[in-house]
Amino acid sequence: MRCLTLGIAAAIALTAGDVAAATPLPNLAAADSGIVKTFRADGTAAATLPATSWWSLSDTRVAIDAGTGGNDVIDVRDSRTGAARYAIVNGFRPIALPAGQIAFWPGRNSVRDPLLDSLWIRLADGRIRKLLQLAGGDDTLLSSSFDGTARRAVVANGNDVDIFRYDVWLRDRKTARTKRLTADHRSRWPVLRSDGAVVAYTREHGICADGVRASDIVLLTLKTGKRRTLTKGSCARTYPQPAFLTNGSIVSYRGRRVAGAWAFDLVRIATATGVRTAVPRSTGGTFSVSQSQRLLAFDRAGGGVEIVDRDLHTARVLPTASGPTLAGDLRN
Repeated sequence: MRCLTLGIAAAIALTAGDVAAATPLPNLAAADSGIVKTFRADGTAAATLPATSWWSLSDTRVAIDAGTGGNDVIDVRDSRTGAARYAIVNGFRPIALPAGQIAFWPGRNSVRDPLLDSLWIRLADGRIRKLLQLAGGDDTLLSSSFDGTARRAVVANGNDVDIFRYDVWLRDRKTARTKRLTADHRSRWPVLRSDGAVVAYTREHGICADGVRASDIVLLTLKTGKRRTLTKGSCARTYPQPAFLTNGSIVSYRGRRVAGAWAFDLVRIATATGVRTAVPRSTGGTFSVSQSQRLLAFDRAGGGVEIVDRDLHTARVLPTASGPTLAGDLRN
Protein backbone atom coordinates (compact mmCIF):
# COMPACT_ATOMS: atom_id res chain seq x y z
CA MET A 1 0.00 0.00 0.00
CA ARG A 2 1.17 3.50 -0.67
CA CYS A 3 0.56 5.61 2.38
CA LEU A 4 2.15 9.02 2.74
CA THR A 5 1.28 12.17 4.65
CA LEU A 6 2.66 15.15 2.80
CA GLY A 7 2.67 18.89 3.01
CA ILE A 8 1.42 20.88 0.03
CA ALA A 9 3.58 20.06 -3.02
CA ALA A 10 3.57 22.12 -6.20
CA ALA A 11 2.96 20.26 -9.47
CA ILE A 12 5.53 20.87 -12.17
CA ALA A 13 3.94 21.53 -15.56
CA LEU A 14 6.46 21.60 -18.39
CA THR A 15 5.82 22.99 -21.84
CA ALA A 16 5.43 20.67 -24.82
CA GLY A 17 8.91 21.61 -25.98
CA ASP A 18 10.40 20.36 -22.73
CA VAL A 19 9.26 16.81 -23.43
CA ALA A 20 10.65 15.51 -26.69
CA ALA A 21 8.88 12.64 -28.38
CA ALA A 22 11.91 10.43 -27.80
CA THR A 23 12.03 11.04 -24.04
CA PRO A 24 11.60 7.71 -22.23
CA LEU A 25 8.30 7.36 -20.38
CA PRO A 26 8.37 7.08 -16.59
CA ASN A 27 8.14 3.52 -15.34
CA LEU A 28 7.92 4.11 -11.58
CA ALA A 29 6.31 6.53 -9.13
CA ALA A 30 7.39 6.92 -5.51
CA ALA A 31 7.54 9.33 -2.62
CA ASP A 32 10.86 11.15 -2.52
CA SER A 33 12.03 13.79 -0.06
CA GLY A 34 8.50 14.54 1.11
CA ILE A 35 6.83 14.73 -2.34
CA VAL A 36 5.68 12.22 -4.99
CA LYS A 37 7.55 11.90 -8.28
CA THR A 38 7.57 9.78 -11.39
CA PHE A 39 10.91 8.34 -12.52
CA ARG A 40 12.33 7.13 -15.81
CA ALA A 41 14.22 3.86 -16.14
CA ASP A 42 17.55 5.64 -15.68
CA GLY A 43 16.43 6.97 -12.29
CA THR A 44 15.90 10.58 -13.34
CA ALA A 45 12.75 12.31 -12.11
CA ALA A 46 10.12 13.21 -14.70
CA ALA A 47 7.18 14.85 -12.86
CA THR A 48 6.31 16.08 -9.39
CA LEU A 49 2.78 15.47 -8.11
CA PRO A 50 0.48 17.06 -5.53
CA ALA A 51 0.26 15.61 -2.05
CA THR A 52 -1.47 12.22 -2.04
CA SER A 53 -1.80 8.95 -0.15
CA TRP A 54 -2.26 6.62 -3.15
CA TRP A 55 -0.82 6.56 -6.66
CA SER A 56 -0.97 4.24 -9.68
CA LEU A 57 1.04 4.57 -12.90
CA SER A 58 0.54 3.54 -16.53
CA ASP A 59 2.80 4.52 -19.41
CA THR A 60 1.50 8.06 -19.90
CA ARG A 61 -0.84 8.63 -16.96
CA VAL A 62 -0.54 8.69 -13.19
CA ALA A 63 -3.71 8.54 -11.09
CA ILE A 64 -3.75 9.75 -7.49
CA ASP A 65 -6.22 10.12 -4.63
CA ALA A 66 -6.82 13.85 -4.26
CA GLY A 67 -10.03 14.28 -2.25
CA THR A 68 -10.36 16.31 0.94
CA GLY A 69 -13.05 16.87 3.53
CA GLY A 70 -14.78 13.53 2.92
CA ASN A 71 -15.10 14.07 -0.85
CA ASP A 72 -13.15 11.42 -2.74
CA VAL A 73 -11.64 12.62 -6.03
CA ILE A 74 -9.19 10.91 -8.37
CA ASP A 75 -6.75 13.27 -10.07
CA VAL A 76 -5.34 11.94 -13.36
CA ARG A 77 -2.16 13.60 -14.63
CA ASP A 78 0.41 13.25 -17.37
CA SER A 79 3.14 10.96 -16.06
CA ARG A 80 5.86 12.88 -17.94
CA THR A 81 4.97 16.44 -16.96
CA GLY A 82 2.56 16.29 -14.03
CA ALA A 83 0.02 18.34 -16.00
CA ALA A 84 -3.59 17.74 -14.93
CA ARG A 85 -5.73 15.83 -17.45
CA TYR A 86 -9.07 15.20 -15.74
CA ALA A 87 -10.70 14.30 -12.42
CA ILE A 88 -13.03 11.48 -11.39
CA VAL A 89 -15.36 12.57 -8.60
CA ASN A 90 -16.78 10.19 -5.98
CA GLY A 91 -14.02 7.63 -6.46
CA PHE A 92 -10.75 6.55 -4.83
CA ARG A 93 -8.00 3.89 -4.96
CA PRO A 94 -7.44 4.11 -8.75
CA ILE A 95 -5.61 1.58 -10.90
CA ALA A 96 -4.10 3.03 -14.09
CA LEU A 97 -4.89 0.40 -16.73
CA PRO A 98 -3.71 -0.08 -20.33
CA ALA A 99 -5.28 1.88 -23.20
CA GLY A 100 -5.99 4.98 -21.12
CA GLN A 101 -8.47 3.33 -18.75
CA ILE A 102 -8.71 4.00 -15.01
CA ALA A 103 -10.34 1.50 -12.63
CA PHE A 104 -11.43 2.69 -9.19
CA TRP A 105 -13.51 2.05 -6.11
CA PRO A 106 -16.63 4.13 -5.34
CA GLY A 107 -16.14 7.14 -3.10
CA ARG A 108 -16.61 6.55 0.60
CA ASN A 109 -19.28 9.27 0.73
CA SER A 110 -21.79 6.72 -0.68
CA VAL A 111 -22.83 9.01 -3.56
CA ARG A 112 -21.71 6.65 -6.33
CA ASP A 113 -22.59 3.44 -4.47
CA PRO A 114 -24.39 3.46 -1.09
CA LEU A 115 -23.23 -0.15 -0.53
CA LEU A 116 -19.54 0.74 -1.04
CA ASP A 117 -19.18 -2.65 -2.70
CA SER A 118 -18.55 -2.10 -6.40
CA LEU A 119 -15.75 -1.69 -8.94
CA TRP A 120 -15.82 1.00 -11.65
CA ILE A 121 -13.88 1.98 -14.76
CA ARG A 122 -13.39 5.18 -16.73
CA LEU A 123 -12.85 4.39 -20.39
CA ALA A 124 -10.41 6.31 -22.56
CA ASP A 125 -13.30 8.23 -24.15
CA GLY A 126 -14.45 9.51 -20.76
CA ARG A 127 -17.43 7.21 -20.21
CA ILE A 128 -17.70 5.67 -16.74
CA ARG A 129 -19.08 2.15 -16.28
CA LYS A 130 -19.75 -0.07 -13.30
CA LEU A 131 -17.79 -3.31 -13.70
CA LEU A 132 -19.03 -5.22 -10.70
CA GLN A 133 -21.60 -4.86 -7.93
CA LEU A 134 -21.70 -7.10 -4.87
CA ALA A 135 -24.23 -7.31 -2.09
CA GLY A 136 -22.74 -4.94 0.49
CA GLY A 137 -23.92 -5.36 4.07
CA ASP A 138 -21.01 -6.13 6.39
CA ASP A 139 -18.76 -6.73 3.38
CA THR A 140 -16.85 -4.29 1.18
CA LEU A 141 -14.06 -4.48 -1.38
CA LEU A 142 -10.68 -5.26 0.17
CA SER A 143 -8.48 -5.44 -2.94
CA SER A 144 -8.72 -5.70 -6.72
CA SER A 145 -6.45 -6.75 -9.57
CA PHE A 146 -6.58 -6.94 -13.39
CA ASP A 147 -4.91 -9.04 -16.05
CA GLY A 148 -2.57 -7.47 -18.58
CA THR A 149 -5.31 -6.42 -21.02
CA ALA A 150 -7.80 -5.37 -18.31
CA ARG A 151 -10.35 -7.87 -19.67
CA ARG A 152 -10.58 -9.76 -16.38
CA ALA A 153 -10.64 -8.46 -12.81
CA VAL A 154 -10.53 -10.27 -9.48
CA VAL A 155 -11.58 -8.79 -6.17
CA ALA A 156 -11.42 -9.77 -2.53
CA ASN A 157 -14.66 -8.91 -0.81
CA GLY A 158 -15.44 -9.20 2.88
CA ASN A 159 -14.76 -7.82 6.34
CA ASP A 160 -11.25 -7.55 7.78
CA VAL A 161 -12.20 -5.30 10.71
CA ASP A 162 -14.14 -7.43 13.19
CA ILE A 163 -15.69 -10.46 11.44
CA PHE A 164 -12.59 -11.44 9.44
CA ARG A 165 -14.27 -13.27 6.58
CA TYR A 166 -13.50 -12.77 2.91
CA ASP A 167 -13.78 -14.44 -0.48
CA VAL A 168 -12.63 -13.98 -4.06
CA TRP A 169 -14.71 -13.05 -7.12
CA LEU A 170 -13.92 -12.87 -10.86
CA ARG A 171 -15.39 -10.41 -13.35
CA ASP A 172 -14.97 -11.00 -17.10
CA ARG A 173 -15.66 -7.83 -19.10
CA LYS A 174 -15.98 -9.71 -22.39
CA THR A 175 -18.69 -12.11 -21.19
CA ALA A 176 -20.14 -9.66 -18.62
CA ARG A 177 -20.16 -12.48 -16.08
CA THR A 178 -19.28 -12.37 -12.40
CA LYS A 179 -18.21 -15.65 -10.78
CA ARG A 180 -17.49 -16.48 -7.16
CA LEU A 181 -14.15 -18.28 -6.97
CA THR A 182 -14.05 -19.15 -3.24
CA ALA A 183 -16.64 -19.75 -0.53
CA ASP A 184 -14.42 -20.64 2.43
CA HIS A 185 -14.49 -17.10 3.96
CA ARG A 186 -10.68 -17.34 4.34
CA SER A 187 -9.42 -16.21 0.92
CA ARG A 188 -8.15 -12.77 -0.06
CA TRP A 189 -5.46 -10.79 -1.96
CA PRO A 190 -6.25 -12.33 -5.40
CA VAL A 191 -4.09 -11.41 -8.40
CA LEU A 192 -4.37 -12.39 -12.04
CA ARG A 193 -1.52 -13.59 -14.18
CA SER A 194 -0.93 -11.24 -17.09
CA ASP A 195 -2.61 -13.60 -19.58
CA GLY A 196 -5.70 -13.86 -17.36
CA ALA A 197 -5.48 -17.65 -17.14
CA VAL A 198 -4.41 -18.13 -13.52
CA VAL A 199 -5.36 -16.52 -10.21
CA ALA A 200 -3.07 -16.57 -7.18
CA TYR A 201 -4.53 -15.75 -3.77
CA THR A 202 -3.87 -15.99 -0.06
CA ARG A 203 -5.80 -18.61 1.92
CA GLU A 204 -5.75 -18.19 5.69
CA HIS A 205 -6.06 -21.30 7.82
CA GLY A 206 -5.01 -20.34 11.33
CA ILE A 207 -4.75 -17.44 13.76
CA CYS A 208 -1.43 -17.38 15.58
CA ALA A 209 -1.05 -16.46 19.25
CA ASP A 210 0.09 -12.91 18.44
CA GLY A 211 -2.67 -12.25 15.88
CA VAL A 212 -0.75 -12.98 12.67
CA ARG A 213 -2.71 -15.28 10.36
CA ALA A 214 -1.10 -18.39 8.91
CA SER A 215 -1.49 -18.05 5.14
CA ASP A 216 -0.94 -20.32 2.14
CA ILE A 217 -0.63 -19.24 -1.49
CA VAL A 218 -3.09 -21.03 -3.78
CA LEU A 219 -3.02 -21.14 -7.59
CA LEU A 220 -6.33 -21.49 -9.46
CA THR A 221 -6.40 -22.28 -13.19
CA LEU A 222 -9.60 -20.64 -14.44
CA LYS A 223 -10.21 -22.88 -17.47
CA THR A 224 -10.13 -26.14 -15.50
CA GLY A 225 -11.00 -24.95 -12.00
CA LYS A 226 -7.96 -26.85 -10.68
CA ARG A 227 -6.43 -25.50 -7.46
CA ARG A 228 -2.98 -26.13 -6.12
CA THR A 229 -1.36 -25.02 -2.89
CA LEU A 230 1.90 -23.45 -4.02
CA THR A 231 3.33 -22.58 -0.61
CA LYS A 232 2.05 -23.75 2.76
CA GLY A 233 2.07 -21.26 5.62
CA SER A 234 2.06 -21.82 9.38
CA CYS A 235 2.46 -19.91 12.64
CA ALA A 236 6.20 -20.06 12.06
CA ARG A 237 6.13 -18.93 8.42
CA THR A 238 3.33 -17.25 6.47
CA TYR A 239 2.88 -15.90 2.93
CA PRO A 240 0.34 -13.08 2.49
CA GLN A 241 -0.31 -10.98 -0.64
CA PRO A 242 1.21 -12.69 -3.71
CA ALA A 243 1.80 -10.97 -7.07
CA PHE A 244 2.98 -12.35 -10.43
CA LEU A 245 6.44 -11.29 -11.58
CA THR A 246 6.40 -13.56 -14.66
CA ASN A 247 4.09 -16.37 -15.82
CA GLY A 248 6.35 -18.74 -13.93
CA SER A 249 7.14 -16.80 -10.75
CA ILE A 250 5.36 -15.02 -7.92
CA VAL A 251 6.61 -12.49 -5.37
CA SER A 252 5.04 -12.51 -1.92
CA TYR A 253 5.54 -11.13 1.53
CA ARG A 254 7.02 -13.74 3.85
CA GLY A 255 6.56 -13.56 7.60
CA ARG A 256 8.97 -15.55 9.77
CA ARG A 257 9.18 -15.91 13.52
CA VAL A 258 12.66 -14.83 14.54
CA ALA A 259 13.62 -14.80 18.24
CA GLY A 260 9.96 -14.80 19.27
CA ALA A 261 8.94 -11.92 16.97
CA TRP A 262 7.75 -11.64 13.38
CA ALA A 263 10.13 -10.42 10.67
CA PHE A 264 8.89 -9.72 7.14
CA ASP A 265 10.68 -9.72 3.81
CA LEU A 266 9.92 -10.70 0.21
CA VAL A 267 10.37 -14.04 -1.47
CA ARG A 268 10.24 -15.10 -5.14
CA ILE A 269 8.47 -18.43 -5.67
CA ALA A 270 8.68 -20.59 -8.80
CA THR A 271 5.12 -21.61 -9.69
CA ALA A 272 6.19 -24.95 -11.23
CA THR A 273 8.25 -26.17 -8.29
CA GLY A 274 7.45 -24.00 -5.27
CA VAL A 275 11.16 -23.23 -4.85
CA ARG A 276 11.56 -20.02 -2.83
CA THR A 277 14.31 -17.44 -3.19
CA ALA A 278 14.64 -14.61 -0.69
CA VAL A 279 14.79 -11.11 -2.18
CA PRO A 280 17.94 -9.52 -0.70
CA ARG A 281 17.52 -6.28 1.28
CA SER A 282 13.71 -6.50 1.11
CA THR A 283 11.45 -5.54 4.01
CA GLY A 284 7.82 -5.65 5.04
CA GLY A 285 7.33 -2.24 3.42
CA THR A 286 5.68 -1.47 0.10
CA PHE A 287 6.50 -3.59 -2.92
CA SER A 288 5.35 -3.34 -6.53
CA VAL A 289 5.50 -5.91 -9.33
CA SER A 290 5.11 -5.23 -13.06
CA GLN A 291 4.76 -8.33 -15.19
CA SER A 292 4.87 -6.24 -18.38
CA GLN A 293 8.29 -4.87 -17.34
CA ARG A 294 9.36 -8.01 -15.45
CA LEU A 295 10.50 -5.78 -12.62
CA LEU A 296 10.09 -5.75 -8.85
CA ALA A 297 10.45 -2.57 -6.79
CA PHE A 298 10.49 -2.52 -3.00
CA ASP A 299 11.26 -0.45 0.07
CA ARG A 300 14.86 -1.34 0.85
CA ALA A 301 16.35 -2.26 4.21
CA GLY A 302 18.24 0.80 5.38
CA GLY A 303 16.11 3.16 3.28
CA GLY A 304 15.43 3.92 -0.34
CA VAL A 305 13.77 1.97 -3.14
CA GLU A 306 15.48 -0.84 -5.03
CA ILE A 307 14.35 -2.08 -8.45
CA VAL A 308 15.39 -5.58 -9.53
CA ASP A 309 14.75 -7.70 -12.62
CA ARG A 310 13.11 -11.14 -12.73
CA ASP A 311 16.44 -12.74 -11.75
CA LEU A 312 16.66 -10.39 -8.73
CA HIS A 313 19.61 -8.50 -10.21
CA THR A 314 19.60 -4.84 -9.19
CA ALA A 315 18.52 -2.49 -11.97
CA ARG A 316 18.84 0.69 -9.91
CA VAL A 317 18.42 2.20 -6.45
CA LEU A 318 16.61 5.43 -5.54
CA PRO A 319 18.29 6.19 -2.20
CA THR A 320 15.74 8.71 -0.83
CA ALA A 321 12.50 7.24 -2.22
CA SER A 322 9.79 5.08 -0.62
CA GLY A 323 6.41 3.56 -1.46
CA PRO A 324 7.18 2.48 -5.05
CA THR A 325 4.63 1.61 -7.71
CA LEU A 326 5.69 0.40 -11.15
CA ALA A 327 3.88 1.08 -14.40
CA GLY A 328 2.01 -2.14 -15.12
CA ASP A 329 1.24 -2.99 -11.49
CA LEU A 330 -2.50 -3.57 -11.92
CA ARG A 331 -3.37 -4.04 -8.23
CA ASN A 332 -4.73 -1.97 -5.38
